[in-house]
Amino acid sequence: MEKRKLYDHFIEVQGHSIHYLSNTYESAVDTESTRPLLVFLHGFPENAHAWEGLIAHLPKRFDVVAPDLPGYYKSEPLSSIEDYSVPMLLTRIAAFVELVGRKRQVVLVGHDWGGAIAWPLAAFHSQLFSKLIIMNAAHPSTFTSLLKTSRTQRLKSQYIHQLIADDAHETLIQSDFSLLRNMLGDALFSSDKRYADTLVSGWKDSNTLKAMLNYYKNMPQAIPFTDADDNELAALRVPNIRIVIPTLVLWGKNDDAFDVSILDGLPNYVEELTVHQHNEATHWIHREQAQWAAGHINKFVV
Repeated sequence: MEKRKLYDHFIEVQGHSIHYLSNTYESAVDTESTRPLLVFLHGFPENAHAWEGLIAHLPKRFDVVAPDLPGYYKSEPLSSIEDYSVPMLLTRIAAFVELVGRKRQVVLVGHDWGGAIAWPLAAFHSQLFSKLIIMNAAHPSTFTSLLKTSRTQRLKSQYIHQLIADDAHETLIQSDFSLLRNMLGDALFSSDKRYADTLVSGWKDSNTLKAMLNYYKNMPQAIPFTDADDNELAALRVPNIRIVIPTLVLWGKNDDAFDVSILDGLPNYVEELTVHQHNEATHWIHREQAQWAAGHINKFVV
């Protein structure tokens, strides 16, 4: 399918520039419009262009906004490492949504790190959103619970230790970003060279790469090692992140980062929940199964 025309915009949020893609030529979204407005938050190590394939399958009656997360690709790196803590990111992205949404109710869509932000953003700023859509991004509460009880999940999360290591920045550069390339899979770099080039361009910017790693370095809790002892696991505190708006979860079962049982506890935290799983999809469901995902999003948003 031909990709939908998206326009580049920049907006200043709390003293830093955020780049975003939108289907509207004007930077301000129409405040009087009754068209659904979807805001897409991408994950690590991607950028806003990750959503183009999915957006191409959405009805043209949807308005879309897809930012580069703060510090990623064309969005300006933040001033300090503390600015990448989850509470600070929530405040900044809520301000971004208020600016681009202009008092319209927004459907929030998140994948991976974008989803890790979207869960608490919808919980603590629910007045900004009408609905929440999550794609292969663990709810903070069920993720922490599973880290405490599941060796399989702890094993799947060990890659994070490579990303928070003191030499992570240098190691990624010296290896030509082999860890990031392996995460995304070789097929991406041959099948969508234009998008892959935007990724590598961002990674090669030292300040951008450091910003991307700062998300992991500011995770609320440390990731335990696979065979952590009982005391270390007991120290993990399960947050109480409750979602009161209608929520759709789209999940690729073959996810290398999350065990599928991470979905089991969601009804304890999400009041109105719909889950659709795809048997063949991996963590990158938004790109691998763009048409399937768009179909479910269209039915959910209507």
